[in-house]
Amino acid sequence: MNRLLLMAGTACLLFAISGLNAQTRVVPRPPAQAQGAQPPGESATPDGYQPIPQWLGQTHAPVPAKTALYDVQTVVEGVNGAWFQFLPDGRILVAEKNGRIRIVSKDGKLSEPLGGMPPNMYAAGQSLYSVQPDNHFATNRTIYLTYAVLPAGVDAAKQRSPAHVHVASAKIASDDSRLEDVRDLLDAEGTGGRAVQAKDGTLFIETSLPAGLGIKSEDWMQPQQADSLMGKVLRINTDGSIPKDNPFVGKAGARGEVYALGLRDPQGMAIHPKTGAVWTSEHGPRGGDEINAVGKGRNYGFPVIGYGRDYTGKPINGDKTAQPGMEQPVYFWTPDIAPAGIAFYTGKLFPAWQGDLFVSALAGKSLVRLVLKDDRVVGEERLLTELNVRIRGVSEGPDGALYVLTDGNAGRLIRLVPK
Repeated sequence: MNRLLLMAGTACLLFAISGLNAQTRVVPRPPAQAQGAQPPGESATPDGYQPIPQWLGQTHAPVPAKTALYDVQTVVEGVNGAWFQFLPDGRILVAEKNGRIRIVSKDGKLSEPLGGMPPNMYAAGQSLYSVQPDNHFATNRTIYLTYAVLPAGVDAAKQRSPAHVHVASAKIASDDSRLEDVRDLLDAEGTGGRAVQAKDGTLFIETSLPAGLGIKSEDWMQPQQADSLMGKVLRINTDGSIPKDNPFVGKAGARGEVYALGLRDPQGMAIHPKTGAVWTSEHGPRGGDEINAVGKGRNYGFPVIGYGRDYTGKPINGDKTAQPGMEQPVYFWTPDIAPAGIAFYTGKLFPAWQGDLFVSALAGKSLVRLVLKDDRVVGEERLLTELNVRIRGVSEGPDGALYVLTDGNAGRLIRLVPK
């Protein structure tokens, strides 16, 4: 690995960090890939590679003895959703990948897209990643969104994943027609990411790094570098300032926003209802998809350790899966399932599911139920396989039902209720 050559050959950019941190940084992006020039022999899943777990049940957990029968009801159709969350009054806030925010009424009607979206939102590819109502939305009407921004002076035709994920706050107008008072809180540097709010009001943001066909994992060490915001879980206050108790505050060569490091491509994020810890789902390369329980200042290893192979099929760092000082995933999948949104279930409609973690699976075309005991997985069940569709998101509703978002331009928001 020659990072100096990589940086010299990589399209780089200069920009001013938004919000309270005004310093100039160089953030790399890989050069654009020629049309149709995907390397041969690459696949989303590896053939025959089965890494050895660190403990029994870290992967391929048994089917749980207890389950629940359910019926599927359609709430709304025709959404291009990336993320959804419930408002305090039971309506549903949906972030669509094409940069639109819409509201689903309690009787299943889909609103027109809200106006007033950030004027600097990048319209190519996925534009909007997540939308999160403030803990006190009922009184302040504030939401937080993560979205794509193309830095000034960047030629998108010369870079892969040229946009940066930004975090902003906004208020929904009293007539629910538009966003008002949109404020950019942070340029989080990564190629994507989502935000959730903790009980103490702080925002957790997950960020990914350039990855995909033709990109060698070991050439992108930013997840291990505390001065980079890529491949991290970040933590900020709702005004964009840095919490004083963040683990890297005041440390030389580190960004104060960093809460945890060593992630690759986190896609889902949820707060554990009992411990308050942040849990994430993460896309590996070929294999090595993960669920992580994220701790303050902890390092989750990528690309030094992991349970997947590079897109060329070759080992990453000699197929190393463990190292002192680096955390293990709670659970991993090899081959891939492409996990997306995640949610803990605490409702009363499904007693058999109490305390379980539900994981949306894109490539796996299912809703994965992980049965937990003391933060370890003791069972895995695949639900909704009969639909044969990619699953993008999941959340528990205020009625105790489980709500699920299917992927695609004509996606559905469905509800699981007891049979």
